Amino acid sequence: MRDHVLRLSYTAHDLNEFGRDMGHINRETGEVLPPFPWDEEERAHLRARLDALYFLLYDITDRDDVRYILDTFPIVREHDEKTFNRYRTRDLILAYMNALEAGDAEAVVAL
Repeated sequence: MRDHVLRLSYTAHDLNEFGRDMGHINRETGEVLPPFPWDEEERAHLRARLDALYFLLYDITDRDDVRYILDTFPIVREHDEKTFNRYRTRDLILAYMNALEAGDAEAVVAL
C-alpha cells in the first residue's frame, strides 16, 4: 500500500524529494522519476482501497458500522450522489473491504 500513498501524494515536481525518499527513482541513473499524473478515477480507487484497509486494521468489519461512519461525511456523500447518482465512495470502500478480506489486495473493483 506504500505505492498507493506515493501515487496519491507525489503529483507535482515540487515534491521531488518526497519521491526520492519514497524510492521513486531510476535505478540506473539515481534520478527521481517524474510525478504521477492526476487521474481522478485512479485516485478514487487508491483512496477507497486505503480506507478499506484502515477499517480492517482498526477491526471495524461490521458493514453497518462502516456505513454509519461513512455517513458522517455528508459532503462526500452529496458530491457522489450529485455526480454518480449514488454514494460511490462508500460502495468502493465496501467492495475493497470484501476484496481485502478475501485476500485479494490487488483487485480493482468495477462499479
